[in-house]
Amino acid sequence: MKKILVIGCGAAGFYAAKRLKKNDPELQVTLLEAAEYALYSKMRLPEYVAGTLPREKLFLGNTDDLDFKTGETVVAIDRTAKQVTTGSGAVYEYDKLILATGAAANIPPVEGLKENARVLRTMADADSLAACTGKTALVLGGGLLGLEAAWALKNRGMEVTVAEVMDRLLPRQLNEAESARLLTVFEEMDYKIALGASAVSCSADTVTMQDGRTFTADLILVSAGIAPNKALAESAGLDCGRGIKVDSSLRTSDPDIYAVGDCAEIDGRTIGLWMASKDQGEAAADIICGVRESFVLPAYNPKLKVSGIDFNKIKGA
Repeated sequence: MKKILVIGCGAAGFYAAKRLKKNDPELQVTLLEAAEYALYSKMRLPEYVAGTLPREKLFLGNTDDLDFKTGETVVAIDRTAKQVTTGSGAVYEYDKLILATGAAANIPPVEGLKENARVLRTMADADSLAACTGKTALVLGGGLLGLEAAWALKNRGMEVTVAEVMDRLLPRQLNEAESARLLTVFEEMDYKIALGASAVSCSADTVTMQDGRTFTADLILVSAGIAPNKALAESAGLDCGRGIKVDSSLRTSDPDIYAVGDCAEIDGRTIGLWMASKDQGEAAADIICGVRESFVLPAYNPKLKVSGIDFNKIKGA
């Protein structure tokens, strides 16, 4: 019986494992997850922080048909023996290995930022923010996730300032007129927006910008994209760039190892979207099972999900 090992139970790993069993119920599919819980919706973490979604509603999917192991952090891959070792000392063999190790929140190299700022990336991050009792918050980053995090904190009753390094909001998604409309809407909702704000230092409650402006808040949260989790792949000698490099079949530089989701670099790009991770996970499973030969990266158009703002109207006005 062919053994397929999947590392990581985010969207990419979960949907890869489920599709493998759907394609071939006789496969031995083992899914390893470092955390103590299964798939949850990272997209809806802001709603949980905001207090509009119960924590239990975040959890998704069913792993009853899988050999699912929680609390297992893979620390080494032996490509010659085709096995992995976890922090507990357990060893798992594989015929094919899927790396779905995800990504961490990116922390820019700003003095004091890593030590003093929080992020919203994981369930643990959300739990911490949901317990916060501060009155003011500063969000560094006015991208989609930064604005959604700002909404969550404001919904908790905080006075929120968003500091964006660019001269307008969402330059990747909106043109100048649309960005201006969005800015007006946020200001009308009593958010403070600081544009062209590039942080140079951070203390426990104060951020100083390159132009000399300073912002003080009880809580500082940084939203500056993602950093693919590639250390495990690099230590195994796999070809990596920003992420784990894969070809059109989602194979790494080792033909028996695949990488999908936030950790994968496809055509020089790391996508960092839930639907992209799901698509890649299912595609890798199909390729392993011979259902298809390759994966073509679709175009994705993520939208701002903030209560009270019709993003389609912002773009269509």
